Amino acid sequence: MAALLSASPPIGAHEVDHAIEAGEALVVRLEYASGGPFAYESYEVFRPGESTPFQVGRTDALGRISFLPDADGDWRVRAFSEDGHGTDFRIPAAAASLSAAQPPGSSGRAPSVTLGIGIILGLFGALALLRARRR
Repeated sequence: MAALLSASPPIGAHEVDHAIEAGEALVVRLEYASGGPFAYESYEVFRPGESTPFQVGRTDALGRISFLPDADGDWRVRAFSEDGHGTDFRIPAAAASLSAAQPPGSSGRAPSVTLGIGIILGLFGALALLRARRR
């Protein structure tokens, strides 16, 4: 019984599915004036003409930002560190076309619900078997 429960995949209300998509990303590499990477620093990317960030995050270990523009125009990139270093510039970009989307890592709620019902029924079946043996 314990083996059955430990072998089953996790089921939860906080499940997050994923999908892998290939696309035309823009990659921006940021460096300090000394040549070192602007690594793990905050950035914001804005759609053309908008004041709410389209994407926020931190640069990677090599000082890179990557994003997939979904609109044509001049995209604003703002990067900054806690010690005051930073930059604010625009990149002319065309909307990237996504290709060959891979299906999500999970096929939805139905398998999870079915698995949950199966586990519950299995537990009740095991309990009934134990009670029948005791008599």
